[in-house]
Amino acid sequence: MINKVIDAIKAAEAEGLLSADADGILTGFSGKKLVGALQRIASLFAEQAGVCYLEVGVFQGLTLLSVASACRSLPSYGIDNFAFFDPEGKNLAIIKDRMAQLNVQNAVLINKDYEDALETLSTEIGDRKVALYLVDGPHDYRSQLMCLELVIPYLHQQAVIVVDDSNYRHVRQANRDFLVTHPEFKLAFEAYSACHPVNASAVQQQESRNGWWNGVNIIVRDLEQLLPPMYPPTERDRKLFENEHIVHAAAMAEYAPEAVGLLSRTDVVRFLASAVRLYTQVRNSRLHKNARHNNMNTYSMELPKARYNSLVK
Repeated sequence: MINKVIDAIKAAEAEGLLSADADGILTGFSGKKLVGALQRIASLFAEQAGVCYLEVGVFQGLTLLSVASACRSLPSYGIDNFAFFDPEGKNLAIIKDRMAQLNVQNAVLINKDYEDALETLSTEIGDRKVALYLVDGPHDYRSQLMCLELVIPYLHQQAVIVVDDSNYRHVRQANRDFLVTHPEFKLAFEAYSACHPVNASAVQQQESRNGWWNGVNIIVRDLEQLLPPMYPPTERDRKLFENEHIVHAAAMAEYAPEAVGLLSRTDVVRFLASAVRLYTQVRNSRLHKNARHNNMNTYSMELPKARYNSLVK
């Protein structure tokens, strides 16, 4: 199966989409090589009984419906609670409309937070095993790692995991940490773009749309240990993750995006206005925070002093 997966990736590299039937209907944030790889790998499992396709992060249905429409005998599930990238609350309706236009009957939306969905996945997919899994949900380090960890009990023996947006260093770090701690999984293929499509030139953006969008890592389950270990590029510098601890320990994690935005202001008036607004929010918030100490110990009042497992006598 690993050789067939590699051949499917090579075909996607050379030809892009396997099926372009939905190309005029489906839009979203992905590249044609990535979608083509998903379609081809899914087709390897499409006629097997008791398997399915699963993805975290549906957005407006580009990858989910591209797979489901290309492999109509393969049950295809998408997890998304539409908490992000949906300011007008329209994405769910858009997906359902596109399902109707494509007459897709084998796609199922799981409208839940990804952790809630993955922790109870058997209630949605039954006894099916996940043969192909796309990770394209929240891109913070913990979410990336948990998307990989929580799905393990449900994976097919020859499962393939496709991790989108692997241009991000913290995404690659989560992938690497997963691979190091689970040696039965191997990185089979990686591809990266010159930069995030938002920052790309017109030429680079077109390359991303025709290619792997914002980078991809494709991981295979290699129980026979046929492939040597291979890891995505990462940096040993831990400041990114140490800073996360500092931000949380200061009990101001929810204001971190605003603080970063403040520092990026170049207009003095807007900088000062943003600074005053942020200071007011933080001051008011601190009046309502409970903690045992002012530094490095947050939200402690509700924590138990000591507690054993309920079976301990």
